[in-house]
Amino acid sequence: MVYNLVMYPIIPPFLLLITLALISKLFSEELQLVNIGMIHLIPILYAAMRLGRRDTLIVSVASVLSFNFFFIPPMFTFTVHDVRYVFSFAIMIAVGQIVAWLSERAAIAKELETSEKLQETLLGSLSHELRTPLAAIMGASSGLLTEELNLNSEQKKELYDTIDHGAHRMQRLIDNLLDTARLQSGMLKLKIQECDIRELLGSALSKTEHTFPATLTLKEGISPVQGDAVLIEQALFNLLENAFKYGDAVNVTVESDLIGIKIRICNTGSIPSENEASMAWKPFSRLSNVRGQEGIGLGLYVAYRIAKMHGGSVETMSDGVQFCAILRLLHRGE
Repeated sequence: MVYNLVMYPIIPPFLLLITLALISKLFSEELQLVNIGMIHLIPILYAAMRLGRRDTLIVSVASVLSFNFFFIPPMFTFTVHDVRYVFSFAIMIAVGQIVAWLSERAAIAKELETSEKLQETLLGSLSHELRTPLAAIMGASSGLLTEELNLNSEQKKELYDTIDHGAHRMQRLIDNLLDTARLQSGMLKLKIQECDIRELLGSALSKTEHTFPATLTLKEGISPVQGDAVLIEQALFNLLENAFKYGDAVNVTVESDLIGIKIRICNTGSIPSENEASMAWKPFSRLSNVRGQEGIGLGLYVAYRIAKMHGGSVETMSDGVQFCAILRLLHRGE
């Protein structure tokens, strides 16, 4: 039996599915349909955390078919009369694929980075930071599945938005993990071109999630720099996102000097101490002002490494009133 489980790792999630389906059937009168649907997510998540996306898809389809056949009226058929159930089935499969994808990316990042600190933080981030957006996705999907709620179109849209927002939050966490691994392993290569900082800054600002505008000060004589436009925009986005996350006012100043461009991004609001602020760019820095906020402390570090690749730098500092991150880029790349 052990041999079979090793050779066919897809067997355990199928055994789990069969067991849970039988238990759900035995207690179907006590359990609500939404709870049975959540129970059928368990083997999907089990497969997603242990198997690849293909096997997870197989388990997901099997779990959806079991749920539909045994519990969705008309029972003991694969007919679906209510479109809401089709959407719920799609969510179950999508959740499995998202978690499987995240697990694969986390495994890649863990292989690329050998330091004990990164390994510990990766495990911690997967178990803690991903839990919040995943819980939001599962909560919204259960709301859509519950017949008793009788949701109107506006309420359904709110739940759809919650699912979309949760998926994007998980995407950002994984992107920072992967960017860190690629930067440290030397996998990223610069594609040098002429970059207009004003355009890149505008693009980065449009991608950040913020409820208030930043105050922009663009000094005269700002000339283009030579660098990788995609990476520079990513560095700007990370610095801006950090400022908006912890600030209640954000000020951005761009000025040019003899050797390059200095971009100063400052925020008031939740400010770390001066000593902490000077080390904020280091990997996995979780400062005293980040309590209750999502993240694993890699955004500023990714910006720092991108700047170093361009021969520039990122400095972080605080004067007790505002926190500032200063990105310096040379007129000519390395």
